[in-house]
Amino acid sequence: MAGKTSTNGFVLAGGKSRRMGRDKALLEWGNISLLEHMTQLLSTVAHKVQIIGRSDFPDKIAERGPLGGILTALSITDRDANLFVAVDLPLLTPGFLSFFQERVLGSPRDLVACRVENRFPLCLGIRPRLVDDVARRIDEGRLTIQGFIEEADAEILEQEELETHGFTATIFSNINTSDDLTKFR
Repeated sequence: MAGKTSTNGFVLAGGKSRRMGRDKALLEWGNISLLEHMTQLLSTVAHKVQIIGRSDFPDKIAERGPLGGILTALSITDRDANLFVAVDLPLLTPGFLSFFQERVLGSPRDLVACRVENRFPLCLGIRPRLVDDVARRIDEGRLTIQGFIEEADAEILEQEELETHGFTATIFSNINTSDDLTKFR
């Protein structure tokens, strides 16, 4: 098992929460906020967990979606391996994050992602060598995470492989609406 000192963690929490109608990061999850839950979850595997898109680390370039947050994090990290999770993925587990961290650390690629059906959940492993690529994509207005993953020669963990390790697609369910919140509580 990899040590926590090998990896930094980043919670991407700068979204507008338009579909929710209120700040998702502040939603109650158990007896804490969703943001606190995700920070605690990521701290099970990361040396240091930082929240991106908030007052301490606002996006370097505002209004650029998750790539803006990723650029900010890659600009401040002091580790080669970095785990990124969206604030609205509360069903991730410490066991999955440990498995994912091991894959990121062992990968020769600069980006590791999971594919569930035809989508890429915002749970990524990224090395800082991609900072210039992320900045270029932002400058060019190519802001989709899917495009970034597909063009970055990423290592993709397919749904079937994840399932063979005991991780179902439901761990990547995200909370976008009040109905989602009710369903997953």
